[in-house]
Amino acid sequence: MTTSIVESVAFAREYSNVEDALVVQDASSVTWDEEADFVVVGYGGAGVAAANQALDGGLSVIALDRFVGGGATAMNGGVIYTGGGTWVQKEAGYDDTPEAMFEYLSKELQGIVTEETLRDFCEQGPEMLGWLEAHGVRFEPVAYPHKTSYPTRRYHLYFPDNSLLRKYRGQHKPAPRGHKVKIDIGKANEGFGRGIFEPQRDAAAAAGLRLFSQTTARQLVLDKDGALLGVKAYRVPPGTPQHAELVKAQRLMQKWLSMLPSTTPGVQIPTAIGRYYNRKAARIEAAEARPVYIRARRGVTLSAGGFIFNKQMVREFAPRFTRVFPLGTLADDGSGILLGRSAGGALNRMDEVSGWRFLNPPKSWGKGALVNARGARYVDEASYGATIGRAMMRTGNDGVAWLILDAELWEESKNGLKHEELWPFQRDPARATMTLRTKKAPTLEALARKLGFDESTFLETIANYRKAQAGEIEDPFEKAPEDMGRMARGPYRAIDLGVTSPFFPLPSITVGGLLVDERSGLVLREDGSTIPGLYAAGRTAVGLCSNIYLSGLSAADCIFSGRRAGRHASNLTDVDRKSVVGLCAAGTN
Repeated sequence: MTTSIVESVAFAREYSNVEDALVVQDASSVTWDEEADFVVVGYGGAGVAAANQALDGGLSVIALDRFVGGGATAMNGGVIYTGGGTWVQKEAGYDDTPEAMFEYLSKELQGIVTEETLRDFCEQGPEMLGWLEAHGVRFEPVAYPHKTSYPTRRYHLYFPDNSLLRKYRGQHKPAPRGHKVKIDIGKANEGFGRGIFEPQRDAAAAAGLRLFSQTTARQLVLDKDGALLGVKAYRVPPGTPQHAELVKAQRLMQKWLSMLPSTTPGVQIPTAIGRYYNRKAARIEAAEARPVYIRARRGVTLSAGGFIFNKQMVREFAPRFTRVFPLGTLADDGSGILLGRSAGGALNRMDEVSGWRFLNPPKSWGKGALVNARGARYVDEASYGATIGRAMMRTGNDGVAWLILDAELWEESKNGLKHEELWPFQRDPARATMTLRTKKAPTLEALARKLGFDESTFLETIANYRKAQAGEIEDPFEKAPEDMGRMARGPYRAIDLGVTSPFFPLPSITVGGLLVDERSGLVLREDGSTIPGLYAAGRTAVGLCSNIYLSGLSAADCIFSGRRAGRHASNLTDVDRKSVVGLCAAGTN
């Protein structure tokens, strides 16, 4: 081992209550309170997939979760990005192949994973869907054929990416790959992700999984050679009054945090109340929790999410994103990443945060011109929301986003808010922002002066936009003329869609984390060797969506990487832990 564990744990302690890795001679050196073949730390989308795959492989599994499970997956839109010819795609009337999916994703992912891994992901699409269905998840072949940030209730398949844009088209016809799960949540406007998590949770419970809820992993236990032996966690003893108080505080926290979708105006208020109850829960844990040592005979997977809710880590690693709206749960505090680091794990892409600025719906917004503080464009406005958000947050644009509409697009946008099929979380922020965060002027020159743009830059920007729309020049951002408004008639308006817009927060997640061996899911050290028995999955690890987020790609990566860890652990034999690295190098998975 060339990475010093002492250095690693000092790093972890700086940002969290993660403790120094406990290094012992061997497993007999510890008095274990519990044991299982496989231990899952963080029971969300990646954790439940890892657990089910390990259970399928005949392993006994214990899952630890700070709350009751679900994580950010249970809060999301219930979308899984997959394809390659699933039965859902076929019955909806779309042809897709692994080759077509690979061609498109290669353009978006730009080598964030190896070609072999990406091909595996594309080829496993139909099988992944079948595996999920075998564990209770349900799908329906009703497709929405147009661009949108998220389809209405009756649609369960859509285009969650940039594949409908002309510049992304290759040799294959675009196919919708956003598989929205089927679940009845009544009149609620969010929480469709429960349809991904809850059926898998129930399948795991039926197969014998033991869930330790209200349990926080704080320390990894390693042998003298650096192989993973188990975990020390802290738990308020169940059945005590203190545990009942903890559960009550967590329920109130969850109630307030899930009260409004992340893009709803005023969401900051219930979020603040939810954080109050989280602090109350943390005080109970600090006073009453007791250590529990859990032996993991085949391995531990760290699947505890990212670190978007750890302000100190965001300031350190991704300071440009301190003003974004964190999306996920309060358990996305980096603890899983830091646990892996405490054992000598290597980190990567820690400065990468995916923020989403959707300009459709209303459809006419995507036909406008998005400019920075100088009045210059920086993106194809018809792009997927994460593509726009990434461009918006680049140095030089610095989170500034003024959407320029002429009179024609303004009227189209108002009509769209009345007549397009929209969710309240799509309609209400747009309506409030158009009403209260818009600047208006009779001419472009007057609008430039009102907003403090460099007038010559802004006028040239709009002049070139008009020429591109008319087909006289190629748009510098490759926007298709049919996706552009004429921008010809005043009055002109500028809508504030920047990172500080009060009615349009920029929901964001971190996408960096622990480096893993892509064949096994084992955590890598900085010298490229693996840490025997220690896996990472989901947003705790670098994965498929660590270059660019597409709707459902994080959930799909959670399933893909979680299953990889569970599959690899299932195939290991209970032999000398030193042999694990050799098995991985030989491609055993």
